[in-house]
Amino acid sequence: MKRKRDDLTPQFAKWIFACGIVAGVSAWTAGCSPSPSSTEEAASTPQQFVIARGEPRDRLRQIFTRYRGSSYYQDTSEVVLRVVPMADASAELFSGGRQEQRAPFRVRWTGRQLDVQAYAVRLRASSSPQSNRVELNAWFDEPETRHFDSQMLVDSWQQPENQRLDLDRVLADEVLRSKLSAGLAGPPPQLEWLFAGDPMSGIFEPTAKLKWLPDANFAGQKMRRIAAETEGKSYVFWIDPTVSVIRRVELPLPLIEGLDARQSSLTLEFRRAEFAPPSDEEDSSRFDFQPPFTPQRVERFVPVPPPPPSSILGRRLPNDAMRTLRVDGTASEVVLLRLSQDEEVSATEPRWIAAAITQSRQSNLSRVRWVVATEDAGFRRELASAWSGAVTVLDANTLDDVFGLLRLRPGSAAVIDSDQTVLLTERQINVSTVSNVVAALVDDAAEVDVPEKILADYKQMIRAYETELAQALQQ
Repeated sequence: MKRKRDDLTPQFAKWIFACGIVAGVSAWTAGCSPSPSSTEEAASTPQQFVIARGEPRDRLRQIFTRYRGSSYYQDTSEVVLRVVPMADASAELFSGGRQEQRAPFRVRWTGRQLDVQAYAVRLRASSSPQSNRVELNAWFDEPETRHFDSQMLVDSWQQPENQRLDLDRVLADEVLRSKLSAGLAGPPPQLEWLFAGDPMSGIFEPTAKLKWLPDANFAGQKMRRIAAETEGKSYVFWIDPTVSVIRRVELPLPLIEGLDARQSSLTLEFRRAEFAPPSDEEDSSRFDFQPPFTPQRVERFVPVPPPPPSSILGRRLPNDAMRTLRVDGTASEVVLLRLSQDEEVSATEPRWIAAAITQSRQSNLSRVRWVVATEDAGFRRELASAWSGAVTVLDANTLDDVFGLLRLRPGSAAVIDSDQTVLLTERQINVSTVSNVVAALVDDAAEVDVPEKILADYKQMIRAYETELAQALQQ
């Protein structure tokens, strides 16, 4: 079976966000200061607005001023990360070679209403022309958390007359801000362009270097391009010259060892971006905001607890099951990881496993046997070669009895003590799994009753959540 290699581990998203790929995001309401030397003025309609060549710093400021003064904007966009490893890159990190990940998002601004669909966030902020009162509603499209336990943030505040929407106020909720920032490229940058006082201020510092690049085609149209370099980071803005809208942005790549920077790319791509309102009034209905649940209206989002621990924690596995996992018969802790049957997902999971192994070694956990099971014979050979004996790679089809005892579905993991006691089960193989597996191994080495601790911690977490949710619910 030929494996697909077109997905990307979420670890790259974590690295990208940590590197801070968008300059100037930290000050979203710092005060607008367009360049006084701009010689080209915007016409009254977007169709007449033409970007001519001139000083690139002035032109780029003028473009952001256009966003900041717009009374209508709508787009359909996505962030695209394309990764190409160097020929000698680590197989553990870049298993699968060239990869790509996409994250779609949409923004719509009518002068009175802001709609955002980005990652799991669904947000609407609208103001009344009569009262200047802003009404905010937000919820999360997360089936895996029952849509954040059906919470819907409901807030309102008075806005000074003729003042543009205050984005800091819109994103005042910590959980909402975190969800919007935790995607592949952080918050949708067009929010900054539309509402920040001085958008992307970092690229306008005196030390920044801006220049025109040759025109290039995007989505069948010729675009003007401005390159900006500041603090060692480079950006390229692709601009539709007829309507002064940004259609593409090349962003700095994260600093990852083994990444071929010449062939890899991180871009924001706006397949649709326009300042002109649609003639069809029904267009607004396409931005569906209705949640698929009966909402619990809250004045602030309350982080939801994870699903309850498995009821098999603390049980001992029979000897036959352990003989399958302990090939050499050595009594040691076993971490069993069953890879997903989805080829795209299972291609990313070995990197999380590699991260867990690395962290366990750093914690001096030397008596751990790592067992990875997959049905794909070709992938088993690939993993066995990449890990060179550090991990036991088994055929998932031979472990049906073990999986049944552990209730371990594809794409999940378990930790088993040296005395065959089940210490931990995880429903997914991701960044949380890495932390939880290593924590369970560390606690077990310190002779902590891991299952008892997990159950006690979960009960306390549920009590705390219920108390906080009751306080946050709107009466």
